Amino acid sequence: MINALYSIFIYPLYQIIEVCYVVIFKLFKNPGLSIIGVSAAVTLFCLPLYVVAERWQQTERDTQNKLKPTINRIKAVFKGDEQYMILSAYYRQNHYHPMMALRSSFGLLIQIPFFMAAFSFLSNNEAVQGFSFFFIRDLGMPDRMLSIGGFTVNVLPIAMTVINCIAGAIYTKGFPAKEKIQIYGMALVFLVLLYNSPAGLVLYWTMNNVFSLIKNIFYKLKNPLKALYVLLCICVTAMNIYLLFIGTGMFSKRILMVTVISIVYLAPLLLKLLRYAFKTVFAGLVEDSARRTRLFFLMCVSCTLLTGFVLPSLVIASSPQEFSFIDAYTNPMAFIFNTFFQSMGFCFVWPLCIYFLFSKKIQTMLTVLATVCGFSAVCNAFLFPSNYGTISITFTFTDPALLNAGGVLDLINIFVLILVAVLLLVLFKINKIKIVSTAAGIICVVFAAVSVYNSVVINRDFKEYEEIRQSSGIVEREIKPLFNLSKDKQNVVVVMLDGTVNGFVKYIFEETPELYRQFDGFTLFPNTISFGGHTHMGAPPIWGGYEYSPKGMNTRPNETMKDKHNEALLVLPTILVKNGFDVTVTDPSWSNYSFKSDIRPYAGKEGITAYNTIGNFTSVWYQEHGFSETEVTSSAIRRNTIFFSFLKQMPVILRFFVYDQGKYWNSNDTQNSQKGFIDNYAVLDYLPRLTTYTSAKSSAVLITNESPHSPILLQYPEYIPVPEVTQLGSGEYAKNRYYHGTVAALRALGRWFDALKANGVYDNTRIIIVADHGGSSNAHIADEELDIPGERREKYNPILMEKDFGAHGSLVTDMTFMTNGDVPLMVLAGIDEHPVNPFTGNLLTSGGKEDGVWITINHAWEPEKHNKNTFKIKDDEWVFVHDNIFDKNNWSRAK
Repeated sequence: MINALYSIFIYPLYQIIEVCYVVIFKLFKNPGLSIIGVSAAVTLFCLPLYVVAERWQQTERDTQNKLKPTINRIKAVFKGDEQYMILSAYYRQNHYHPMMALRSSFGLLIQIPFFMAAFSFLSNNEAVQGFSFFFIRDLGMPDRMLSIGGFTVNVLPIAMTVINCIAGAIYTKGFPAKEKIQIYGMALVFLVLLYNSPAGLVLYWTMNNVFSLIKNIFYKLKNPLKALYVLLCICVTAMNIYLLFIGTGMFSKRILMVTVISIVYLAPLLLKLLRYAFKTVFAGLVEDSARRTRLFFLMCVSCTLLTGFVLPSLVIASSPQEFSFIDAYTNPMAFIFNTFFQSMGFCFVWPLCIYFLFSKKIQTMLTVLATVCGFSAVCNAFLFPSNYGTISITFTFTDPALLNAGGVLDLINIFVLILVAVLLLVLFKINKIKIVSTAAGIICVVFAAVSVYNSVVINRDFKEYEEIRQSSGIVEREIKPLFNLSKDKQNVVVVMLDGTVNGFVKYIFEETPELYRQFDGFTLFPNTISFGGHTHMGAPPIWGGYEYSPKGMNTRPNETMKDKHNEALLVLPTILVKNGFDVTVTDPSWSNYSFKSDIRPYAGKEGITAYNTIGNFTSVWYQEHGFSETEVTSSAIRRNTIFFSFLKQMPVILRFFVYDQGKYWNSNDTQNSQKGFIDNYAVLDYLPRLTTYTSAKSSAVLITNESPHSPILLQYPEYIPVPEVTQLGSGEYAKNRYYHGTVAALRALGRWFDALKANGVYDNTRIIIVADHGGSSNAHIADEELDIPGERREKYNPILMEKDFGAHGSLVTDMTFMTNGDVPLMVLAGIDEHPVNPFTGNLLTSGGKEDGVWITINHAWEPEKHNKNTFKIKDDEWVFVHDNIFDKNNWSRAK
């Protein structure tokens, strides 16, 4: 309950403070100036509330002054119950209640939630820890500026209190002693509360008091609004000069900020337009309080449901397993409820609180704004969803560059939003408010129904996945051998590194020469193509051959896709068992069409043992490597989900601004999908301890691992996970997390190969490293663009490396045209000369690749987005590739 209340009332303010901090920090690169900027921004945001508070306080003072003489006479003449009854009657006659005295405290009450939000943000925030600001040595610690004997004195809280008292003295000049005592008393309370607080928090509150002092001075001027307008214009002009001619960063973002803040110049004109609109366009809303309030309420409800439930649940319902058992959160519904409570604060509770504070004209303006924004958000979310690549569990995209793509879509989106706004204004003008309210009500009902449906889907799939986990047979925090290789029989190892870009390999080996020794006898096949850009298209051919390419699977329309996929995963293991191998399989991709691996298709298959390993060694890895097992991934999800919802509701042209390169204006750069990477990396890192060498039979180990597909930035030059990365290197891909993930995976495999050599099994082991597809790493490894809009070669160019039995020598490059569907024949070469698919009876062949292959550029990565029995691929989503994949003329799109 406490968490829910925090999410509703405090978290929205926390996020406003954090976003302001990050925006200002990006401009000035100084945490102290950022804190001052946040204080100024919060003061401006609260200024209308302070105006209301001042009005209420003045009303209370006037009322008290009016009633005071009679109250004094009653108190002088009457005592006890008689006094109480007469005073109560007097209050009723004057339409007053003693509780109304709280109006005089409203200015203070406004500050409390903002103080709590600022305290939460600045108390233990890494963004300010360790940074100095003028005479403050560390914004993350108490200032301790003076030392007297053995004691240290924090000067900043004392300065804050002095400023607070001066501001109070100016504000309460001519007020009763009661109000003065209240102001000075609260100043002392804050001195006690903040005396040992971090200097950053005290600086924030000190500047709040400074701005409060300035505000109080403005109140004493003859024309405070005019003075405020002039001051804001001066500040905006200075800021525009800085943004345009001094500041750094993306120019488009600076232009956008200049455009937004320059609206201040138009304030007088906008006020005149509003006055005119109140008399004409919005006259019906101004005069009809019931309809106005009903419409505002419905828009708040619809925005709350859209932001907090519908958009997050649509993503999570597409793959509930992916959001299950993350840190301390088991059921993914926990993330949705968390976002829903945040959304209630942003879109319902705070807007309604603000709405009822103001006059009917301001309420009308808020209602119009909420209506236009609400209907526009629905249009943006569902008419312009856009495709920015695969979305991660922390709501980052694999193709974020598309957020900046611009073009015709931006113009269409803007045109549609203008139409929506004009239509709503016309309906308001002709007083058809009921039509708008009805539409808003229908939207609320639809969103509620979608929310309920998605909740049922998520809970159903979660329960299925829970059963899968219980059948995996591995106990977390235990590292017991899973793989047993033979010292005198042949062994086969296939490591499928999901999403590994082939083009990275040569750079990695050049940067880490030790790999040349560890990968003794390996051949690299750079000229390799995958059959699709996503796992459920690219993985089946690795284990089943060409019959399980997208084209091949579509030639069998009478069988379900799930059955054909499971069949593909069993082809190679079954043939190896037939040839005398014991087979161990880990984490088969999309088995049973479950996002999280389902090992049940292998149950009861003689000679085959299957395990789920990804995520099962994370806790012990954290423990052994000195990491505090914090809820890093779940924290990122809980924070980023609502920002993702806001992004989807934004006009297309503004989405890059909300995304902020995947940080969503997060002040803590270390909050990322660290756990998602270590879930996979720990398996590779522990391979030497997971392997024994006592098998009396030939052994095959078929491993699937997603380290390169779930990457984070790592510590250079070892490329290992650390709590805080301090060195990225200086190479071409030093800041590319996909490169980092691939280096870490290959280095971990290199250490395993050393262990194989030390135990005498390297020579009698054939090793193949392959990927289901390449990656959207934005590395632009390809030397030229393909003639296919939005597509890059690296997405379809997976890693393929092989070390054959007894092979030795430095890394060899072979430019033979290959596909990842060649893996079964590579594995079985010399083991089974005429391998037969045990399910179809067909010989495993090269699929006629000599003449070229058909791949697909379809980007529906979820199986449920396809037909039950076939891939749902349009004609122009097929591409024919042959010979040298680095010649763009060898790529031809189907007509």
